[in-house]
Amino acid sequence: MNNPAGGTVGPGQVISLTRRSAWRRDYDMRSGEGALGWLRWQPGRRSFAQAEGRGIGLIDVATRRRRVVVARAGAAEPLATIDRGRGGSVIHTAGGRALRWEKTARGNHWAMRDQDGTVLGIAAFQGLLRSSAQISVERAMPEHAAVLLCLIGGYLALSELQHKADLAAATAAAAAGSG
Repeated sequence: MNNPAGGTVGPGQVISLTRRSAWRRDYDMRSGEGALGWLRWQPGRRSFAQAEGRGIGLIDVATRRRRVVVARAGAAEPLATIDRGRGGSVIHTAGGRALRWEKTARGNHWAMRDQDGTVLGIAAFQGLLRSSAQISVERAMPEHAAVLLCLIGGYLALSELQHKADLAAATAAAAAGSG
């Protein structure tokens, strides 16, 4: 990924989303030593995040009911929509490309696939104070497309991880309150 903007991302490259602070849901996106962008949830807003990525600019990511909409900040036309459903979600990009977001057989691992196979593999991790996601590129693509798909994959995986953490905390609080 150490290519200039507009370059190509190749198979085997790993992109990470690492939480900057234990207190805020604010992530840096990097490949090796190169910064690719960031993803940030505003405090108190569980279903809305902003992101910025090299080659794509500032974007808003918002969940409404069972749909996630990704659009340039202030723009009406979406860059992508994600329709959640049983067995996985379908990602529709502005270029007409359809991808499936599917849980794999292992823990907090997901895959983004098209008709030809896996495009990205995503693994999310919850540490004691910080969470992160590792995204492995499985197929060559333009850098701006990879950055956008990684931000989408990061948003979906980290949202799911946060949902699981919130559910576990609520369950523990209910058990402590009843016992």
